Amino acid sequence: MLNIYLEYFGGGGGSLQRELWLDKRLSEKQCKPYDYYIDVYFEKVNGVFDNIERESDEAANRHFEELGEYYSPEDTDIDFFVDSAFNKGLEHFEMVSLVQYNIKLMWFSTMYQFWEQQVRGYLYREGGYSLLANSEDGKEVAFKNFGLNIEVIKKKFLDFGYNITEMNCWNDINELRLLANVIKHGDGGAATQLMNKRPDFFYDEFLGGNTFDLYGTALNEKTLVVEEKQLILYKEALQSFWNELYEQINFKTHEKFDLF
Repeated sequence: MLNIYLEYFGGGGGSLQRELWLDKRLSEKQCKPYDYYIDVYFEKVNGVFDNIERESDEAANRHFEELGEYYSPEDTDIDFFVDSAFNKGLEHFEMVSLVQYNIKLMWFSTMYQFWEQQVRGYLYREGGYSLLANSEDGKEVAFKNFGLNIEVIKKKFLDFGYNITEMNCWNDINELRLLANVIKHGDGGAATQLMNKRPDFFYDEFLGGNTFDLYGTALNEKTLVVEEKQLILYKEALQSFWNELYEQINFKTHEKFDLF
């Protein structure tokens, strides 16, 4: 279906106005990928890390056996072998745990980026930007230059009469946006905003303080205390966006064309 949107000539001036269009089928299609994000993470990806402790013990034992090849009763310090094996197991545990932590954060970040690219594509297609001249010099707007940040995206929706920041799901989506930004950039403006909204994401009980004050990074150390259950909450918010948008567009279309 090519460029599904409603056009009508309004007012005495006959100026062309565009309307967004979103039917139930497309709304459901936009929601579906998030179910798979959650299912794949919890049913496939996360299970890979179920045996980190056992694998770390095995790594320590293998290293101890390797050191045993150099064992000599006369000049070998067995305590050195034991300490070296322990450190090898600890290194394995810490490194694999860090990979697990990074993959979890990647899931949060990718879900948000997926949504933002969905929205860009939707606005570009359904809003008519791919076919109509919209720039000041009268040339068609290329997709690569369209809706490159959330402020522009919000403005585009406002142009059509929809304030997405007033949606019930927006607080969670904006929170996820900030989290994705912190994951990518580490400390900075987004981190400060997210700390104000969710200080629990930055508080480590073992350290007894703010993790970013100590490390200032999101990926190189396990600094973000974000539980996996947040994935489900954010997934539901991203799906709610498409459901709420469908309801608003459907209501506005019926109201404008007196279809009630």
